Amino acid sequence: MNILVVTPWKLTDTGGISTVVTMLSRQFRKKGHDVTVLATVGENRVLPIDRTQDAAVYGVYLRTPYVGTAPVRGIVSFCLFFPFTLYRLYRFLRENRIDIVLIQYPFANVFYFAILRRLCAWKLIVTYQGNDAHDLYLWNAIDQRLIRFLLMTSDCLIGVSKTLVSIVCRVFPDLQRKKSRIVPNGAPVDLITQADPVRLTTNVPSAYILTAGHLIERKGVDLLLKALKIARDRGHEMNLVVAGEGPERVNLVRLAEEAGISKNVYFVGNQSHEQVLELMKYCLFFVLASRAEGMPLVVAEAMACGKAVVSTNLNGVPEIVQNGQTGLLVEPENPQALAKGLITLSENPALRETLGYHGKEWVWREFTWDTIADKYLQLFRE
Repeated sequence: MNILVVTPWKLTDTGGISTVVTMLSRQFRKKGHDVTVLATVGENRVLPIDRTQDAAVYGVYLRTPYVGTAPVRGIVSFCLFFPFTLYRLYRFLRENRIDIVLIQYPFANVFYFAILRRLCAWKLIVTYQGNDAHDLYLWNAIDQRLIRFLLMTSDCLIGVSKTLVSIVCRVFPDLQRKKSRIVPNGAPVDLITQADPVRLTTNVPSAYILTAGHLIERKGVDLLLKALKIARDRGHEMNLVVAGEGPERVNLVRLAEEAGISKNVYFVGNQSHEQVLELMKYCLFFVLASRAEGMPLVVAEAMACGKAVVSTNLNGVPEIVQNGQTGLLVEPENPQALAKGLITLSENPALRETLGYHGKEWVWREFTWDTIADKYLQLFRE
C-alpha cells in the first residue's frame, strides 16, 4: 500500500503527534509499505521539506475561509488560492499513487481531503489524539462545519481512546452512524532499550519524580506543585523534574516560589525524545496530573521504562493505567489525593517495583508500535 500520513506539524517538532507519525511511518515501512508524510505547514505549493529513513516529508499551506484576525482578507486569500491548492493536492495524490490518507490530529484546514475523497478511489481515515477532540466545542461555526464535512466523508474515525470518540460524537451526533475504531498509541521500545545513555542538557538530582509535557493549563502541573507542597508539609520532601516548555512556565515557576518548594522543582525545558526517555529510566516514578487527556503516550513510555505511574483518573488514562496493578489513579483536580499518591509511592520502593514490573510487561505486550501499526494495517485492508 501507498500511505499518506497528514499531520499539522513537521517531524522535527517536539511533541507527541510528531512522535506518533514518526513511529507509525517506521513500522509501515518495515512491513513493506510506502509512506509519505504531508505536514500542513510551508508554502502554497506542495514541496519537499525533509526526508527521513522511513518517509519523504512534504509541506503545504492549507487555508480555511475564516481568519479571526483579518476575516475579509482571509476570505479573499482563500478564494484566490483554493482552486490552485486543491489541484496541487490532487496531482500530488495521483503522482504518489496514494491508497490510504491517514490524518493524524485533524484541524479544519484538512477539509480539502474531504473534497478530493469524493473524486478519487483512495480511502480517508481520521485519527483523534487528545486536544483536537477536547477543543472542538471552542471552534467557530465555520471551522466546525468544515471538520464535520471531513468526518462525514471519511471512511473511518479513529480515537486513541473511547473517550475521544465519545466527545467527537457529542459535538457531531450524526457521526454515531459512521464506522469508528479505538487504536491507542504505542511506546518506542527500540529507543528505550538503546544501549548508550543520552547526555542530558541540564543537571537533575539523583533521586526525583518526573512529569513531562507541554506546559499548558490542561496538563495540571500547577496541581502537581500544590500536591508537592502538601506532601512536604506532611514531612515527605521530594524532588520534581518538569520536562517541557509552554505558556504556563512563568506562572508555574512563580507558584513553586510562593509555595516554598522552588529548590525541589527543576524546570529543565524542552528535551529531545531520547532525553525524556533517559529521564524516565532514572526517575523514581512518573506523574501525570492532567485535567484532560486522550490516550497519553507519555504514560505508556514511562510504563515501558518499568516505572510506576501516578495519574489523574480521567478520559483514556484508565484504559492504560490499571489502578493498583500498573499504577495509581487519583481524583482529578484534587491536590490532596495526588499528594497521597505521591507519598504512597515515595515511601514504598517495593510497591514502585511491583507496579513498574507489571506495567512494563503489559505495555510491551499490548502497546508496542509494531502491534499498533498492525491494527492500523488491518483496518486499511478492511
